[in-house]
Amino acid sequence: MNKKKVIIIGSGFSALASACYLAKDGFSVTVLEKNDSLGGRARQLVKDGFTFDMGPSFYWMPDVFESFFNDFGHKVSDFYDLQKLNPAYKVFFKNGESISIPDNINDTIELFERIEKGSGRKLKDFLDRSKENYDLAIRDLVYQPGEKLSEIVTLQTIKKLPLFFSSIKKQVHAQFNNPLLRTILEFPVLFLGATSADTPAFYNFMNYADFGASRKKPRRRSYNRGRGSIY
Repeated sequence: MNKKKVIIIGSGFSALASACYLAKDGFSVTVLEKNDSLGGRARQLVKDGFTFDMGPSFYWMPDVFESFFNDFGHKVSDFYDLQKLNPAYKVFFKNGESISIPDNINDTIELFERIEKGSGRKLKDFLDRSKENYDLAIRDLVYQPGEKLSEIVTLQTIKKLPLFFSSIKKQVHAQFNNPLLRTILEFPVLFLGATSADTPAFYNFMNYADFGASRKKPRRRSYNRGRGSIY
């Protein structure tokens, strides 16, 4: 019996993951890529003895990677080694100040407290709530096939409905006064391709992905980014 053939255009993370699962289910998969190397935005540029990563600069949501490799009888450590950075990254502000973000939650809470009295407890509470959203998003939303509305409209998601009528910016500004701390907490949603003012407060799970989930596993490398430098 001939296998059903599938052609996937592009070789980014989602394309490669799709190809793996389709092949596992018995399909004959062909991946087409216009560039000389695989990886999409996660590919590397090697030139003059230097290696540059073309896209990802943070190793967030490690549980997603672990789940993927587990589905194929492997674990992350079978394919690459991670080295934890401390500080996790450093933020440079336009006024010339900079803040180094620690590699664990407790030290980050202490950092916030030193900068703004009372903000340590506020950050802990903020991250506790964002963890709830993170767990909901990963457990009930991310792995759904997207075939029907009932996959995302559940009792748990309905309870979070008010968060979609507020923004990350409003949520952060209501709890923190220091402009530098506000900027740090508004930063993660940029990875969604949106601004904090335009992103519903439910997506504060990106803050847990940064301060919480990603601190359980080490970050991989250091980088510089646009709008302020992050490394």
